[in-house]
Amino acid sequence: MATQVKATQLKKTENLEFVPLSPAIGMEARGIDLSKPVDAATRAALRQAWVENSILLVRGQDLTEDEQFAYARLFGEVAARVKPPVEKRAYRADPENPMQLVTNRLDDQGRPLGSLGDGEMWFHTDKCYVEKPHRASFLYAVEIPTEGGHTKFASLYNAYDRLPADIKSRIEGRKVLQVYDYGKDQAADLDDIDARLDELLHYWQPIVVTNPDTGRKAVYVSRLMSLRIEGMDAAESREVLDTICDIVEADDNVYEHVWRPGDIVVWDNLSCVHARTDWPREQRRTLRRVTIRGDALS
Repeated sequence: MATQVKATQLKKTENLEFVPLSPAIGMEARGIDLSKPVDAATRAALRQAWVENSILLVRGQDLTEDEQFAYARLFGEVAARVKPPVEKRAYRADPENPMQLVTNRLDDQGRPLGSLGDGEMWFHTDKCYVEKPHRASFLYAVEIPTEGGHTKFASLYNAYDRLPADIKSRIEGRKVLQVYDYGKDQAADLDDIDARLDELLHYWQPIVVTNPDTGRKAVYVSRLMSLRIEGMDAAESREVLDTICDIVEADDNVYEHVWRPGDIVVWDNLSCVHARTDWPREQRRTLRRVTIRGDALS
């Protein structure tokens, strides 16, 4: 399996240290305070670590929203929130704010203070269902339960490298329908999806993408949002997608992040997918999320 770039190969600055998170994916940067301005050399080192390793963790940060925005802008232009064609949720908190709360907290009227509430969430990649998927996502941990609520990351680079030759040939040059039906642990229902597509965010994306920063190929598929492969009937499409998802989600292709307050993680939506584990309902979990704009995939 192709692994991430070694920490010793990354550009160094005076105080910055890089430590791998797992054999499959991810790097931690140590020796930096993101509440302070970041110089050009440090920015280059951080971005290289993210580009080459798909996810970059910095622990022990005390960041305001403005400081989180400043860190995100080191990687690109902050993206606006995406609106669905038909709103299925009864209430959305602060929908125009590009800083999104991912939380199970409620306001004094019992309405959600953020998005994605409680519970497990299957592997997915952010905004794969729009023409220009958001390239990077940032989560900053504010409140963390005493158990569970972890985020799992899986490498789409390694998954592509592991695909059997017959699967690679069957998906070469094809597109995959990416759909978000606002669930967390169930994909959209293929039997009635055609009748409901106008109500849902969806887009036909290349099933294999070439990362613009690394030139590496990744298989752009997730369990939650990839619904149908172009040019295949429903049975063949489901068989191929399930095979790919099993390869993506193999234990040795996954890093499971156990959050601490003050952690900030940025990941590349073109080269990894992420999922969430469950936690006790009575415990609060709050993170702040920002995304970076991306380009149309070819």
